[in-house]
Amino acid sequence: MYTSVKRFIYLTAIVFIIFSCKTPIEPDFSFSPEMPRIGEKVTFTNLTEEGENWNWTYGDGGKSTLKNPTYIYKNPGVYDVTLMVDSNKHYVKVKQITVYDSVPTIYIVEDTVKYFQTATFKVIAYNPYSRTVTYNWSFSANAHGDDLVDGKSTSSTVSVYFSEKSVEETVNLIVTVGDSIYSVSKKFMVEDVPVRSMLLAEKDGKILRKRIFDNGEEDVFATGISSGKHPFYIQTLSNSLYIFDAGSNVGAIKSEIADKPGDGNIRKVNLSDESEIEIVHNRNKNAEHGFYSGFVTNADIYWTDFSEFVYRTSNNNAVLGAFEWKGDSDSQTSVPYYLAKVDRLGYFGNGMGNNQLSSGIYVYDNVYYWSKGGSGKGVYRFWQSDILDQNVDGGETSPEAGSILNSYSIRAFKIDHVNQKIYFSVTAPEESVGLWVSSLNGKDAQRIDNSPMTKAVDYIPGITIDYVTDRVYWSYIAPETLGDSYFDTNPTHRTGVKTVQLSKRSYVDTDIKYFAVGVEVYGIAIDDVKR
Repeated sequence: MYTSVKRFIYLTAIVFIIFSCKTPIEPDFSFSPEMPRIGEKVTFTNLTEEGENWNWTYGDGGKSTLKNPTYIYKNPGVYDVTLMVDSNKHYVKVKQITVYDSVPTIYIVEDTVKYFQTATFKVIAYNPYSRTVTYNWSFSANAHGDDLVDGKSTSSTVSVYFSEKSVEETVNLIVTVGDSIYSVSKKFMVEDVPVRSMLLAEKDGKILRKRIFDNGEEDVFATGISSGKHPFYIQTLSNSLYIFDAGSNVGAIKSEIADKPGDGNIRKVNLSDESEIEIVHNRNKNAEHGFYSGFVTNADIYWTDFSEFVYRTSNNNAVLGAFEWKGDSDSQTSVPYYLAKVDRLGYFGNGMGNNQLSSGIYVYDNVYYWSKGGSGKGVYRFWQSDILDQNVDGGETSPEAGSILNSYSIRAFKIDHVNQKIYFSVTAPEESVGLWVSSLNGKDAQRIDNSPMTKAVDYIPGITIDYVTDRVYWSYIAPETLGDSYFDTNPTHRTGVKTVQLSKRSYVDTDIKYFAVGVEVYGIAIDDVKR
């Protein structure tokens, strides 16, 4: 019995060694003729030394299981011929074959020509004797690209994009092969294509949309979504848009809104059908309870009022209805959505005080970031455990997380968690007005944009980051008093949405470009769902 088991183990080991040492199959093949024309028989010669089963695909839908098949192509084009040996995806050889017509043919590399996407045009010209070939392409005014001059090109290959969609285009070509001159053309449709986009919130208007293309720019167009009176902050999450509207009566200082009525709200909009729910509103309450800034996670919705409070509610479509005001700030801490207030943080009296504009709220790595304008200056960081259960008198120790950027009155900010940067707009001191970037710890601050400011409450309220385009975007409204001559010498100070490349390490891009010129908007956000 022992001998039988030993013999079995020995034989198994020998079989394993034999099979494990088997030389991998290296598929290969050739074809003849090397420059076939439509209707001409092409012979494929299998050069594979091992193998038993053969699976050929010819790139136009044709297939074969013969070892050395023949095939006739019916249409000119460039095709990928694939040979798979023994039905093993590791034993595959792919070669490209070009099939010619008796006259030259315009060949489009891409399967379809799409709006604002590069399409490459080539010529399939039968030229077995290597005669001289010249090209004269003609495209419509809808075609654009570095290969074109006034819609024409003499290159063998032309790459262009088209700036109109759902239209039929015709490309014309005069090609000479030796002494022979051919005039050919090709018709095709320019198809629309779903892409990512930016949403832009007008004052007392609509949510605008501008789609993001690799080539060229589509015009901004209005959606059916109301933006609100002062939508300083908007954010997308999955297929939803959250709009934080501060209401009609807003200001950067308390006296500008004192005793004025509120009419703001927070709304959640389904971007597929533009249906919406109102989460909370401050109608029939004071304007200081408006929704000046916000932040949304899968779990929660955060928002700030004018200056005193940070609130939080569950992001589960629960409708709070009318904002609840208890009559005084101490009693307000009992509302179910209360999170924090200025005089229950150790920063109170240490830079943070009452009646300082709240300009942003964010949660990153379990740390709250609460930015302030006016005399507040800076971004105040704290943990949940730093929120006290009673008011402080200004002598308490500031939270260990610490405040940053205390030299600046901040209107809005955005954290780039990938590159560990923070982008922020500054309204004071006067010599520092503009858009800035710093390290996440507030160090090494550098100014990107020094465009002039009219009112602090309106100054660069919208900042958003897009990791697909690798850029930061911000909204800006220029002072009405600036004339055309001013913009001739200061072209990056015009109203619109501006952009630069994201800062990385010590590099800071100051080459400002416009994503949208002339649009007066507040909050902006990227919609990652392709539409």
